[in-house]
Amino acid sequence: MLLQLVVMSALLGACSFGAGMLPLSFVFAKNQVDRLAALGTGLLLGAALGVIIPEGMETIVAAHPNQPFPISQVALSLLVGFTLMLIIEQLVTPNAHTHDASSDLIMRPKNTPLTLEFDADLGDLESSQGSSVLPQSLETGSGRERAFPLTLGLVIHSLADGIALGAANLAKTTPGTANTVSFIVFLALLLHKAPTSLALTTSLIATNLPRPDCKKHLAVFSASTPLSAIASYLLFSLLGDGDGGGLTGVALLLSGGTFLYVATVLQPISHHSATAADIKPLTRVLHITAGIFIPYGLSTFLGRGH
Repeated sequence: MLLQLVVMSALLGACSFGAGMLPLSFVFAKNQVDRLAALGTGLLLGAALGVIIPEGMETIVAAHPNQPFPISQVALSLLVGFTLMLIIEQLVTPNAHTHDASSDLIMRPKNTPLTLEFDADLGDLESSQGSSVLPQSLETGSGRERAFPLTLGLVIHSLADGIALGAANLAKTTPGTANTVSFIVFLALLLHKAPTSLALTTSLIATNLPRPDCKKHLAVFSASTPLSAIASYLLFSLLGDGDGGGLTGVALLLSGGTFLYVATVLQPISHHSATAADIKPLTRVLHITAGIFIPYGLSTFLGRGH
């Protein structure tokens, strides 16, 4: 499982970095990125509700077969995971974001306050030329000073993503079978990271940060989830040795809580942007719905390794 996690982490980091490098060379149609972001949001929500949370509950019950269903433990784990993301977003990195009801990450006119969302969504970047995503100047001042809080917020969020992937690789499987839970979480994170990496690089360019520095910020962001995944896997393996899977179940539920926060607060499924290049509401709903049911369909088709 550790080897599988290392391979997944390497692929996730490489894809995240590769996607983030694209805005340095190409201009993207905004509505296409919107669709990818909507699909990624649905995948996170579907992975949490359809795979991670049920797997965590099953793991905890299996660890204590002769006891009543641990409702309090399940509820507390989910609430703690959700609340931790809330605390991180609102208190730990308060300068990395400002929630704006009209957009999650918007290019402001010159001489107006900088507004940066904790979890960047390229689907909400305003376009300077029709349907293309082209960065504009945000405000005067040092690009590095404005780029750091954005990168920091996204890195902290990525560390939480890594915990989810590490915990998913701890899910119990029948010998000789694949860990479907970890694969589904990996897929959800992969499609979630692509638009976020695109948004990060585009936003860094918009702060007038030199391109070599943009690559450094992107590299740190891309490496955060893989490193967190491997570290959390090793930590949970060490602490959970001999507990029958109880800690693994709690870790999965904590991860489920963080996924729910990302999918419903940081990238709200009810979000509507005022820009002309946005995808139609029906198209957005279809992409989110497809993303929601893909994890459940995969887990049903492939089996969950039990």
